[in-house]
Amino acid sequence: MGTNKKLNALIINNIRCILAIIVCVCICGMVFFAVVYHLLKEPTELIREVGWQSFHLFTILSNLVMAVVAGMCVPFAIDGLRYHNYHLPRWYVAVLFMATCGITITFVVAGTVLSSAVGFYRVMLYKHNVIIHTICPILSILLFIFLNCDHTVKFRSSFIAVIPLMVYAVLYTLMVFVIGEDAGGWRDHYQVYRVVEHLPIPVVLVLVFVIGFVIANLLRLAHNAVHKRRKAALERYYQQADAFSYDDIQSAIEALARIDRQHDMGGELTVPRRILAMMDRKYRSGFSMKDMCNIYVDEYYRTEAKGGGG
Repeated sequence: MGTNKKLNALIINNIRCILAIIVCVCICGMVFFAVVYHLLKEPTELIREVGWQSFHLFTILSNLVMAVVAGMCVPFAIDGLRYHNYHLPRWYVAVLFMATCGITITFVVAGTVLSSAVGFYRVMLYKHNVIIHTICPILSILLFIFLNCDHTVKFRSSFIAVIPLMVYAVLYTLMVFVIGEDAGGWRDHYQVYRVVEHLPIPVVLVLVFVIGFVIANLLRLAHNAVHKRRKAALERYYQQADAFSYDDIQSAIEALARIDRQHDMGGELTVPRRILAMMDRKYRSGFSMKDMCNIYVDEYYRTEAKGGGG
């Protein structure tokens, strides 16, 4: 029973890693193709921002940022496969949250505002738009919520997540309404003038912030819900699995070290501190994290001289 659970735990870890690699590589590849296509395409009456002016578009910028952040995930996922312990640092999850928020705003605005003005097919499914308006945003949302849910995202992080949106909104306002296209600024390609005719610019900026903040919190709540459920399932395993049913935590940690040693692929040793903390909540041993790490490392290398360490 314990062995099957352990195999399932390993399989789940490996599936997360493989899916993360596939999704991230797909995002990077598709964004590269779509951006290059947009840079080289001929301007139309609807979209004149091509060539270097492509970077005036929030869609292009949000997809590029997401591609960079997705590419940063790949080494973590590869290490997760090597060491059977896929875990992302807190700073990366915060950056991923910010990038996902930006590309989700692209998805929502394209699917609602732009689609109602131009047509759903033209905006969401036509040529490279299907990549930057539909496929990449959806993959990014799935990546953040279901695959890279290693930390609880705090409420205050939602304010940080909308910073890129607000920077762009302020820059757009300056380039379009303060400088103006005739003086070297930007064309009002999002036709914000239709809104400004009825609302003052400061109110429009507040509305942009509110929309971004709501989207960020919806992402945050979904991410946290999946994280909580996955963490609880993992914690139950390390507290209840037969493979770790011992009278004391030292024996349980030694069992974990022996199991991990069986899957050693010759890389650097990563001590699973999160797992040790989960196990300690069962035994309430009073051991410090240093003590538990020492037990793990000592057992992991116990048979190294006999050839059992790799």
